[in-house]
Amino acid sequence: MSIRVYNPLQDDYIRIPKPITKIVSLDPASTEIIFLLGLGDKVKATDAFSYRPEEARRTLKAGSYTHVNMDILEQINPDIIFTTAGAQKELTRKLIGLGFNVYPLPVPTNIAGILNNVLLIGNVLGAYQNARELYYNLYTIINELKVGRFKNKLKVYVELDLGGPITVGFPTHISDGISLLGSINIFDDVSEAYFTPNDDEILKRNPDILIYEPKKLTDYEKERFYSILQQRGLFQLLSKRIIFTKGDYLAHMGPSFITDALIWLKSVVFS
Repeated sequence: MSIRVYNPLQDDYIRIPKPITKIVSLDPASTEIIFLLGLGDKVKATDAFSYRPEEARRTLKAGSYTHVNMDILEQINPDIIFTTAGAQKELTRKLIGLGFNVYPLPVPTNIAGILNNVLLIGNVLGAYQNARELYYNLYTIINELKVGRFKNKLKVYVELDLGGPITVGFPTHISDGISLLGSINIFDDVSEAYFTPNDDEILKRNPDILIYEPKKLTDYEKERFYSILQQRGLFQLLSKRIIFTKGDYLAHMGPSFITDALIWLKSVVFS
């Protein structure tokens, strides 16, 4: 038995076997959603970066974010594989070409995109009621976090270590989250989602707060970042309020961005 489910990225319907017993998730945000929907026992393998929630750490790892062990996939013969657009676009095409049943999810360009992916995954897996409950629980948290609009918004500069300095523009869940909290991302007027910033432009926009996300936070990483700011001629930023995340925190596009990262961000920005 199978059903047809529409996929917005493919603009087509895909066949989903019922019941689903074998899931592979190659996208950390999707993995988190599947577990929160109560279907973690059906997840047979994930990517190496799927460690939310904690139970996901113990799943078989089928590869990295863009490279997958095909032998593992063939052995599992999953009913469905979840991927995402963006960096996994080519991988998705390859898997579909090899005959795997793949459901790619949109990359969230705002917080609403995270909520939408909850419903998309819930629809694919038939977890309709649980998806609605998770969706509304997240929506409630968002409403409670929303800060009134101030005339003098704090200007925030975000830098992610993604193999080099990367910042975020308007179409990102991070910029949307900063706006929700009553502040403004200094590059919120840029239409590109993730890009390498111009250092002179950072100084020109004069942020009040700098948030830096390393790959992993250590004392050495903090000192290295301070040194890099000096090397880049960004001495003025050293006198600003600098906040470090624990790594892979704001960049994560799953529900814990709302239930964890946004709550933390509100506490540090408005403390």
